Amino acid sequence: MTDSGRSGDFLFDFILYLVASARLSLDELPTLGSFRLAEAASRLIEAAEEIPGLRSDEFLRSARDSIEGAKMKVMIDREGYRDFLTDLATNMAAEAVRRNLEHPEV
Repeated sequence: MTDSGRSGDFLFDFILYLVASARLSLDELPTLGSFRLAEAASRLIEAAEEIPGLRSDEFLRSARDSIEGAKMKVMIDREGYRDFLTDLATNMAAEAVRRNLEHPEV
């Protein structure tokens, strides 16, 4: 990532990361593709604090902290990594339901 803090630089860097990850995932173990997706989510949550038009909240900050704390399990504890992602996906789905019930679209 660049240090300039400009959203255009972030966008380019983020797209570059995604494109490079897409290419690398063709030759890597599938679990590393999963790692790259989790890393991208973490980066986007972090960037939301700085980019106008995006927002983060306590739930997303907590999710990012969880990702940062568990993502390296992919290298040493794949079952633990799988369990972490299952729990994270479950929590994210429950939060999506909560938010949709709180602010239903009409």
